[in-house]
Amino acid sequence: MRISRVGIVANIRKTEIGAIVSRVLDLLPGGIDVVGTADTASVAARGAVRAVESFNDCDIVLALGGDGTLLMAARFVEHDEIPLLGIKIRSLGFLTEDDVDHTIRDLLDGRFVIQERTRLQVTLESQGTATAKYTALNDAVIHGIGVSRVIHLRTVIDGALLGEYLSDGVIVATPTGSTAYSLAAGGPIVNPTRVCVFVITPLCPHSLSVRPIVVSCDETFTVELVEHDHEAMLTIDGQQSSSIKDGERIVFCKSPTVTRLVVTEGYNFYDIVRQKLKWGGVLRRH
Repeated sequence: MRISRVGIVANIRKTEIGAIVSRVLDLLPGGIDVVGTADTASVAARGAVRAVESFNDCDIVLALGGDGTLLMAARFVEHDEIPLLGIKIRSLGFLTEDDVDHTIRDLLDGRFVIQERTRLQVTLESQGTATAKYTALNDAVIHGIGVSRVIHLRTVIDGALLGEYLSDGVIVATPTGSTAYSLAAGGPIVNPTRVCVFVITPLCPHSLSVRPIVVSCDETFTVELVEHDHEAMLTIDGQQSSSIKDGERIVFCKSPTVTRLVVTEGYNFYDIVRQKLKWGGVLRRH
């Protein structure tokens, strides 16, 4: 991949972000046009990063921060499907690389792979008409708000009723998002490089029989409120939100767009699970 223009999205709330941006700029060879959000340009040396409103002409976009920064950057590049490379700063960074110098040098030397990560399309519908539409790289969460958080939900998959239940809400996760909120709520880990499925994970259901379920990306399913006297909210990737109004239902399906995630050579999902989530291990001594 020939790189002539690089975009940067940085989390300026990180105290050391100015130094990290400067280091990235030092590692990039001369002649490369560097653009970024206005926030990013503000922490770089004057004129080093040109502030733009769109990354549509970039060959690659760098997300400097953590997984939240990468999720935000993924929204910016979604429609153009521009390759996205995340580099973490003082965070777990499950979706991001660990070392700035090593990662940028690997990128420039061509030692990287581009993975196509499935996105989830989420549509709010009222009387058959779409009122809002989103896509998520990690997850969409329907949750109660206010004093009483318990909501009554009905889930239908490809026209077949899965069931009704009372809960604090439900998480619908992509394979990429299976290691995020869904995992914390008891959902399974899914390899996003091999499997195309969605995970439906109820939040604190009031029934022992209601458990996470895995459905194919080819299936369309809906979630709706059975009782409308409780307030509920839809949250996308923890960054966008919309209140759910009376009579609305939420329709989920595979998005026609993907996130093209750049990872360095040698990436293995199970290595990441073992190292960053501390999966496995024998506690007893021989």
